[in-house]
Amino acid sequence: MRVLGIDYGARRIGLALGDTESRIASPWSVLKYEELSDALQKINDVIEKEGAKKVVVGVPYPLMGISIENEQVKEVRLFIDELREMGLLVEEMDERLSSQIAIRYMHERGERGKRDDLAATAILQTWLDKQ
Repeated sequence: MRVLGIDYGARRIGLALGDTESRIASPWSVLKYEELSDALQKINDVIEKEGAKKVVVGVPYPLMGISIENEQVKEVRLFIDELREMGLLVEEMDERLSSQIAIRYMHERGERGKRDDLAATAILQTWLDKQ
């Protein structure tokens, strides 16, 4: 089954694609947007084009624990609610270590800067590994 991984941000959304059969996640793209409705439409287009059956969204829980709902977590949960209202099957994934994994990926590739698609890849790969 094809799965879309998402690293949500207020202006950029990192996307990764993976497959439950191969259990490999790969960076796909970074969506830059101003209106959430535009981002949701682009995500839906990717899902349709790539045949993804499930979406895995990283939730930025505080290091103190997943039971704490800070503003970032609330914002991501609202985004997840929007995806579910579109009829998408969505799972949440703890993304606390995804930034560190993305940085490691970048160092291995000799890159610098912020790569939201690599963070989405780390989120999705972690989810695939747990399946």
